[in-house]
Amino acid sequence: MLVLAQIAAGPQPQYVGGGPAKGAVIIVTSVLMYVLPSILAFKRERRKKWRILAINLLLGWTLIGWVVSMLMTYAYEPPPDGAPPDTTRIPGTPRL
Repeated sequence: MLVLAQIAAGPQPQYVGGGPAKGAVIIVTSVLMYVLPSILAFKRERRKKWRILAINLLLGWTLIGWVVSMLMTYAYEPPPDGAPPDTTRIPGTPRL
């Protein structure tokens, strides 16, 4: 009886999967997206790059921590002491 029910149901689709390569791409992409604020902070040579890294690694999983670390990466940072003023990045000044 079971055989007749299987024959009547027709061919069953089988899962062929994406294989380990697809899974590896998803894992690597996810990890890179998770640490993206830290990567950008180090690339942009932010003064608070170690704080951004700590917030990103410890609180990034909450999504709020990830957004905070991304905002810290792109927040305005005044030039160091002794450097000429950065008039092109001061809010409210016209762009050159």
